[in-house]
Amino acid sequence: MEKLQELVGEHTKVFFIAGNHDMLNDIDSNQLESNLRPLYLHNQFYDVPGTKWRIIGNNGWYDYTFADNVDKTTEQFWRWKKSFWIDTGIEQPMSDIERMNIVLKQTEQQMQQASQRKVLFMTHFAVRHEYIHYSEDARFWNMINGMAGSRRMETLLETYQPELVISGHLHHHFKPLAKSNGIYYNNSVGYHNNRINEWNSDDFFTEWTQ
Repeated sequence: MEKLQELVGEHTKVFFIAGNHDMLNDIDSNQLESNLRPLYLHNQFYDVPGTKWRIIGNNGWYDYTFADNVDKTTEQFWRWKKSFWIDTGIEQPMSDIERMNIVLKQTEQQMQQASQRKVLFMTHFAVRHEYIHYSEDARFWNMINGMAGSRRMETLLETYQPELVISGHLHHHFKPLAKSNGIYYNNSVGYHNNRINEWNSDDFFTEWTQ
């Protein structure tokens, strides 16, 4: 990120938050909650000089609430995740529900402190049910939806109404979603490697901006 900041120059600010793949290696939960680098915006904010805009960042998490068409208990979701999902490799000294509770508390505090600002909120995980793909596959795909994000975050954002919301995680491009409380963007860039190619173009910038 620091190298990218050098490349774009002082008139463009670069920030980042961590997604689940970033959390898999060489980092623990305490580090993720710390001020890792000046450009790391998790549970932090940046006020754009000369404007009323505040950028608020939070890595986010999930609590299985987007898998609301699956009749499973929290314990069953947890066991499924530990058996089949990549996030089992993430160091985590608490349950997914407890972790999401922290995310919601952090986000609400940030929103309350920004009551006089126009807000751009950025997070990794999905924040709108319109992004979720439901299928007949209750054994796998609909279980994955439980790890997509949180309806409770969706409700919180509807309450505080940030003007712009940016999310990712879903490996799929979505058109901007205009709601009464703001505009939501999710322009996720998926896998592009020797095993899996989810791109429609040959280079990152084109894929990200199309």
